Amino acid sequence: MASENPSARPFFYWISRISEISGIVCAVSVLVSAGVLTYEVLMRYVFKTPTIWEIEFSVYLLIMATFVGAAYGLKHGGHINIDLMTHLLPPRVQAHLSFYTSIISLVFCLVVAWLGWEMWWEAASKGWRSDSLWGPPLWISYLFLPFGMTLLCLQYLVHLSNLWTRMRSGNGEKQAQDEERGQK
Repeated sequence: MASENPSARPFFYWISRISEISGIVCAVSVLVSAGVLTYEVLMRYVFKTPTIWEIEFSVYLLIMATFVGAAYGLKHGGHINIDLMTHLLPPRVQAHLSFYTSIISLVFCLVVAWLGWEMWWEAASKGWRSDSLWGPPLWISYLFLPFGMTLLCLQYLVHLSNLWTRMRSGNGEKQAQDEERGQK
């Protein structure tokens, strides 16, 4: 149960689903990026006809995978944790530490999302384009940062709710993470 508030359950369910879908889309984007780069190698070195779009397109896909896939990483515990000392603490203390560090992370992600949306709007409203020969509109690539950070903020809400529930019931962080991963 993600929250004791029954009206919050559907909200958390949909956040969880969106995080799962974003992870799948980002995994596919990495594969597509690899395919595009392989295509360029063949075109350049085998057929001697290089293209102008493949590097930039691949970079955009990898940027998308990085930022949009962050919520999936949080949901499945895939973010980097430095637990050299924290794993020695009692589970209850670990849960509290995780809760407070997650709040700090949420605040950071909110700031990045806010600034990212401002940057995206400026690029979209002013018609900025890439300086490359291909020259796609920059609002497309600029969208990945704020969108991904917004998804990550929403997933942090689910994560914090699960941690809060576990802390109130006296169970540790691991059970909250297991519960969060089990939501589908």
